[in-house]
Amino acid sequence: MFNRLDYLKIFCVAAQHRTFREAAIKLNVSPQVVTRCIKELETELGEILFARSTRNIKITTFGEQFYGKAQSALAMMDDVFHHSPHDDLPVKITAPPSYAKLFLLPVLIKISKEHPEIRFDVRLSNKISDVVEDKIDIGIRVGRPITDNRFIARAVSKVNHTVVAAPEVIARYGTPKTPQELKHLPITAMFDNSRNHIWEWFFKGNIRVKPENPIFLTDDADAEFEAILNGIGFGQVSVSVAAPYIQQGKLIPVLTDYDLIDEWDVYIFRPQSGPVPSRVRIVFDALVEHFQDPKFLPTRIPA
Repeated sequence: MFNRLDYLKIFCVAAQHRTFREAAIKLNVSPQVVTRCIKELETELGEILFARSTRNIKITTFGEQFYGKAQSALAMMDDVFHHSPHDDLPVKITAPPSYAKLFLLPVLIKISKEHPEIRFDVRLSNKISDVVEDKIDIGIRVGRPITDNRFIARAVSKVNHTVVAAPEVIARYGTPKTPQELKHLPITAMFDNSRNHIWEWFFKGNIRVKPENPIFLTDDADAEFEAILNGIGFGQVSVSVAAPYIQQGKLIPVLTDYDLIDEWDVYIFRPQSGPVPSRVRIVFDALVEHFQDPKFLPTRIPA
């Protein structure tokens, strides 16, 4: 059974040939199929599309007018189904702010140079987004395993933290020997807006320290790191972020015997249902490749 789109395709091919038989060969159907479809189309339109003879067919004046409209309709339909593979839609990404500048943006910049047609919509938040409600294509998440079967999640790296300070802070206050000594030192802290409290510091042996009276409190990881780097106080930060500065001697790790190692994973995830657009696949695969590289995303304190 044919629909209106089939009728238009058959009519346009018939209009380009001298007989229904030639059109049938082109369409790989029987001449009877072409004849029947043209008759049904003429009945629906209430007009004759072709004048028939025993030797050939000749399109009518109405048929010529209808042919122009039919071609436009088919061209529009082809455009709908054969659009650009990226379709001008951005790849919407959610990630923690602390990963944006050092890790997410370098990958997106590289992708942009190789695929300038891909657009990005980056939403930075420490809050776990509702990827379905927010129409997120790709998410980066740090923490416990993602067990929701609505998502394809790849554990790409580990996240570890260490307490660091600038050399001048160590020279002024000395090196703490236990996490409890941090209470008597100038420290920085992160404020968790979603839970309305200060983030605790985690150490091996289930030791937790809640920063009290921090000398610098913020809800922005980049701001806290800049404060630490510029000698305001001690802070517990991601090894991935601190590694190059430790290597350069701009930060000194302390309490390393208490560091909690490989407790949390870094996940890159996307919704599982339906086909994956090529633009999303390109970005997802590039992020997985880079985040799995320990040279790109360090997980250990450099020697």
